[in-house]
Amino acid sequence: NRWLFLVVIGFFSIVTVLFYWIRTNPIDLTPPASHTNPITLTKPTVTFVNPSKGSTSPKVTIIEFSDFACIHCQSIHPSLDAVVKAFPNDVQLVWKNLPNPSAHPESIPAAIAAHCADRQEAFWNYHDLLFARQSMLSQEVYLQIADELQLDHARFASCLASQDTMGIVQKDTDEGLALGIIATPALFIGSEKVIGVITAEELLNLVQAEMQKLQL
Repeated sequence: NRWLFLVVIGFFSIVTVLFYWIRTNPIDLTPPASHTNPITLTKPTVTFVNPSKGSTSPKVTIIEFSDFACIHCQSIHPSLDAVVKAFPNDVQLVWKNLPNPSAHPESIPAAIAAHCADRQEAFWNYHDLLFARQSMLSQEVYLQIADELQLDHARFASCLASQDTMGIVQKDTDEGLALGIIATPALFIGSEKVIGVITAEELLNLVQAEMQKLQL
């Protein structure tokens, strides 16, 4: 009984000391890293996962944030093609995804499918056919386009079913939001930022203006 009494007294003594130590020391209220403010960017980045076409050593790079289910993105597509063809040695076009699933339910699946095609080096042909069939986008259509382009059906279907390229789509989307983009298409033409549809002539003028800046 005597030892038990000593143990109990010792226990309460330790609890009392800990209580006063906690009361007299400040509590760390620093939020974890996951609670930091969202990243804000001023210009987009380009990596090997971003499909591109045109010059491999461009004077002007056009970075397009777009949505396969967006009608305005579809309408600017011919103008972008015309500019790349007009300046084959000087202009590069880079695609980035900025789907809007609340307005276009098929925007994310279409982007995933396009990047599955990119794994078989068929992004731009697939891209063109997605825009051509924008009004009927569906899983069946994604598989049909892959078969028309003679892609490896099993490989493509597996990539599509597992959403294996979702990480690329999400990375582009996060970057677009960090850049403050609220509508598509959004173009970064050298140092210029353009939101919405512009004509081929306006696009050509912007590209030429960027080239002239380089000569100054």
